[in-house]
Parts: sequence; structure tokens; C-alpha cells
Amino acid sequence: MKKLDIGCGKNKIPNADGIDMISFLNVKYVHDLNIYPYPIKSNSYDEIYCYHILEHVNDMVKTMQEIHRIGKKNAKVYIRGPHCSCSSTVWIDPTHKRGLSLRMFTDYFTSEGIWSYYSNLKFQIDKLKLHYVLSQNRFRIPVFISSLLSSIANLNRFSQELCERLWAGWVGGFEEIEVVLKIQKK
Repeated sequence: MKKLDIGCGKNKIPNADGIDMISFLNVKYVHDLNIYPYPIKSNSYDEIYCYHILEHVNDMVKTMQEIHRIGKKNAKVYIRGPHCSCSSTVWIDPTHKRGLSLRMFTDYFTSEGIWSYYSNLKFQIDKLKLHYVLSQNRFRIPVFISSLLSSIANLNRFSQELCERLWAGWVGGFEEIEVVLKIQKK
């Protein structure tokens, strides 16, 4: 199993190759993620990790094209990032260019998505999850409340859509979105 950690920084996924613009220890590829293509052969990796990186890149579509290119057929892509509904996680960092949402993945990067014709990228969604509060509970929200709200939001796709569109504004937004994709290739 070959693994790649995109934008790994100092905290690279164990046993993964790392790509980052800074030459930290254990970074295999020193490269600016806003310059395409990445210095990686096509169809190289079985697992690709993008933890809190897609909100930083200039062009998310081109980045997703590179992820699709360097991943093998049926490779898993693990994504985490700030959910678009939470102003404290999206816009507190001046290097963020966007927040992430459910429909960003379901409607654009899947073959059945309503805007899939804008891209030749095809991913299958294996997991979508909203996290109300992360482990760094700066706001002193009790764990049971955070767990309850996250559980309600993740009952099914309908509850996720409803919570993302309506409820997030009432309860302060979700801090993080977690997505697992599978690369679809011929």
C-alpha cells in the first residue's frame, strides 16, 4: 500500500510519502501545491491524504485533477477541512481561500453529480461526515452536546443536507467536514 500525504507539514501520516512546499524532515517531494503537475508519476498511490489542505490551494479543481491523476484506480482519498458554515475555522486563518461543503464533493466530483459535466474527474463517495466541534474545544461546549449534534447531523444524507443548509446557522456551524472518496478510472 503506497500512501501519500499532501501538504503534510511536520505531522506526516505514518508510512506515507509526504509532499509539502517546505523541506520538513520526511518530506519526499518539496513542491508548491499551486504549481501543476505535481512531480509524481500517474497511478502511483493507493491512499492519498489531504488533511486541512484543500482550503489553502488556489485552484481546488486542478488540485483534485492531480489527486485523481496520481492515485491508482480505486485508490482512497481521505479529506478533512474546515466546513464552510463555521466562520471561526474557515476565516480565522488568512491563508484559507474557501471552506468545504458536502455538495462541493457530491455535485461536482461524482458521475451522478448535477455539475459533473464540468469535470472529467470521477470519484465515488465512501464517506461524508460533519463534525460539530473538534477535540480542541475552545468554546467549552460540553462533549455530550457536541456528540449529540454531530450524531443528529450525520443520521443520513438528508439530515446532513438539512443541517448544512439550515441548522448550521442556528448552532454556530460545523467545524470540520470529513470526506472519503474512491478514485474511479477505466
